[in-house]
Amino acid sequence: MRTLSCIGAGLLGKTLCQLLSSQVRIGQVINRSPLSSQNAVDFIGTGTPACFADIAPADIWLIATTDDALESTGQALYNSGVLKPGNIVFHCSGSVSSAAAFNFASDDIYTGSVHPIHSFANPSESLKCFAGTHCAIEGQPQATALLTHLFTALGALPFAIDADRKALYHASTVMACNYLVSLLETSQQMLLASGYPAKGSSPLEPLIRQTMDNFFKHDAKSALTGPIARGDDHVVASHLEAMAGEPNGDLWQQVYSALGSAAVPISAQQGQASTESLQAIAKLLLPKK
Repeated sequence: MRTLSCIGAGLLGKTLCQLLSSQVRIGQVINRSPLSSQNAVDFIGTGTPACFADIAPADIWLIATTDDALESTGQALYNSGVLKPGNIVFHCSGSVSSAAAFNFASDDIYTGSVHPIHSFANPSESLKCFAGTHCAIEGQPQATALLTHLFTALGALPFAIDADRKALYHASTVMACNYLVSLLETSQQMLLASGYPAKGSSPLEPLIRQTMDNFFKHDAKSALTGPIARGDDHVVASHLEAMAGEPNGDLWQQVYSALGSAAVPISAQQGQASTESLQAIAKLLLPKK
């Protein structure tokens, strides 16, 4: 059984080590402090807490530090002399490619990256629901082959991405997750500003869920409804005018206009709205000078 050691066993690192312990033997767990290393080992249920000064060889290395520490940590690992031919070093950053993080890749030391599209905010919960998680994988073939095998065995759904366009991939996940929260909060603020009482469940919730279901069951063309889909430029104008007098009106208009502009070509695909009305809407949504 191969040995996997981890540098930077935080929320993600210790969760993956625990999950992977069914496929590999967990070796050293190296964090900044002995207490942090021990706490990670206690969660994983196996492994040896260690400091970098006592680093020992392993077959696979997971570097789960912050993105800005990946390159320096990888270089320190290489400089330590513990890496042997056939070793695999990988990280889990969504935006940094393995080649950019680990410039010591060679003919006999292989590097790669796995980015699980999963929130590790609660490691105990992640252990229960990690199966079914999509994981973006890139790197040298020897590394990606093993990583694909290991994560498939966990019930994950690995897929290959272009390392040179990894930042674009990561931006898509940020849009879908982080910026979705921003959009929902903006919608909620506008609802409350309209006079809706701030108590009880939000009437937006069933609408949001129906829209999400329609999008993922079908596509954007099938899911888009509303004034832009109908070509109601007067309604769009009234929305923008209504936001103008609010304390957060400028920000709301920016969000509304940017997303509305993205909706115009989808509406054009539907074919319900006239070209003239969509052109009028696109003009209304242009950024203010």
